[in-house]
Amino acid sequence: MSLNDEFLVGETLGAGEMNNLPFGIAGYGNSSADQNLTTTITASTGMSVTWTADSTRLYRVTYFEPQVQGNTVSGGNVQIAIWLTSVAGTQLQEALLTNGSTVQVTNPATVVYVGTFSSGSRTVIGAAKTSAITGTPRLRRQSTARAYLIVEDIGLA
Repeated sequence: MSLNDEFLVGETLGAGEMNNLPFGIAGYGNSSADQNLTTTITASTGMSVTWTADSTRLYRVTYFEPQVQGNTVSGGNVQIAIWLTSVAGTQLQEALLTNGSTVQVTNPATVVYVGTFSSGSRTVIGAAKTSAITGTPRLRRQSTARAYLIVEDIGLA
């Protein structure tokens, strides 16, 4: 994408320059409901967004979990990821939170994917899994600490 650096004093802002600009939020999902994790990748509660993509545009998909409570296995991990269509579709990006001891750790996690999509209706999913159930790993949320999945149009590809 080229920068909007073609403006000169006295010129009229045209459609060509405007089309280079970001269009903003294309879709948004959020949840305040906790979710226990399993060892199978599972769509996270409320983390599904469907929008109409344009193949000439660049999109940023952000999946944020305010509190990821890990397992109590040294070397164990929790994976959060962004998937296209469903957890049986294409994984776009992931974050892996690894525990270095048997003490349970809770941390926030963010996964970001930037890319283009084929034109038409598209769905992205936020999903999670754990390597072990020991210690009740879960996604912890509340009304003031919500998880969210947001799709933003950030400009021409």
